[in-house]
Amino acid sequence: MNEATIVANPGEQSIHITRVFDAPPEKVFKAMTTKELVQKWWTGPGYDVTIEQFDPRDGGSWKFLHTKGKESYTFHGSYHEVSPTRIVQTFEFGGLPERGHVAIEKMELAELPDGKTKMTVNSTYMTVADRDGMIQSGMEEGTQATYRSLDKVLEEM
Repeated sequence: MNEATIVANPGEQSIHITRVFDAPPEKVFKAMTTKELVQKWWTGPGYDVTIEQFDPRDGGSWKFLHTKGKESYTFHGSYHEVSPTRIVQTFEFGGLPERGHVAIEKMELAELPDGKTKMTVNSTYMTVADRDGMIQSGMEEGTQATYRSLDKVLEEM
C-alpha cells in the first residue's frame, strides 16, 4: 500500500506531500474533479461529507461539510487553476474561532511508468503558527485516510 510522505520543516510555512497512486493521471484527475467521486473519498476518519459547493474550474469554488454525530465543520476555498496536471486552490478550515487562516495549495500530477501517478502537493500557510496548527489538528492522519479512500475509488473506476 502506498502512503503519503508529509514533510513540514521547522520554521517554514509550508507542508509538502508526495503520494503515488496506482492509476494514470487522467483517472486521478477525474476522481478529483467529479462531484460524485469526490463524495466517496474526501472524508476524515469517522466523518460523513456533504458537498455543498463544487465548481472545479478556473475561478470556481468549493465547500465541504464534515459531520460526526452533532459535531460539524467546513472546509472551503476557491480554484485558481484547474488543468489535467495541476490544481491551484485556496484552502480554509471553517472550524476555527476566527476566519482568515487561508492556505494556498498547488497539486501536481506526473505520469510514472506502469500506469501510475505521482502527486505532489505544496500547501503554504500565512504563518508558521497556522501551518503548525494544521499539523496538530490531526491533518496527517486525515490525509492518509483520505488517500486510502481515493485508492478504493480509483480501483472501482
